[in-house]
Amino acid sequence: MNLLLTGQSKRFQPNKPSTIAQAAVALTSGRMKAAISAELLRIEAEHSARQAEAEEIRSELLSRGNMQRFWDEKLNDEKNRGLDVEKLYHMEVKNLEEEEINQDKLYTEYLKEKSAMDCQKQLLLSLKKEVDEISEKVASERVIYVDERLVVQNLLKDLEFKLEELLDTKSTLEAEKEALQILR
Repeated sequence: MNLLLTGQSKRFQPNKPSTIAQAAVALTSGRMKAAISAELLRIEAEHSARQAEAEEIRSELLSRGNMQRFWDEKLNDEKNRGLDVEKLYHMEVKNLEEEEINQDKLYTEYLKEKSAMDCQKQLLLSLKKEVDEISEKVASERVIYVDERLVVQNLLKDLEFKLEELLDTKSTLEAEKEALQILR
C-alpha cells in the first residue's frame, strides 16, 4: 500500500508484500501454502516431541519417586512452616493476653492511686477550710484580746492611780494619827 502511494514499482518482493492483494495472493498460492503447512507440521512435531520428552521425564521421576518425594518434602516444609506460624500466633496471642492482664493491673492500681489522691485532696480541702476558720477565729479573738488588753491596761493605770491616792491618803491618815497621838 505504501509502495502504491509513493509511486514505486509494483513488483512482488517475497519478504515485503507491497499490497494487501499481493499478500493475499502470496498466501493462497500453492507454494506458500506448502511452506506454511510444512512449518506448522514441523512446529507441531517439535511441540509433540517436547511433550513426549516432558512426559517421559515426568514418568521417570514418578517411577523413581523423586517427584513424589520432592512434593512430599515441599508439603512437609509447608506443614512445618504452618505449624511454626501457628506456634508464633499462639505465642503472640498469649503475650497479648498477658499484656492485657498487666494493663488491667496497672489500670486498677492507677484507679486505686487516683482514689487515694482524691481522698487526700478532699482531706486537704477540709483541713484548709478548718485552718481558714481557725485563722478567722484567731484573728477575731486577737482583736478581742487587744481590746481587752487595752481595757485591762487602762484599768491597771486607774488602779495604780487609785492605789497611789490610797497610799497618799493612808500616809496622810497615819501622819494625822501620829499627830493625834502626840497631841493626846
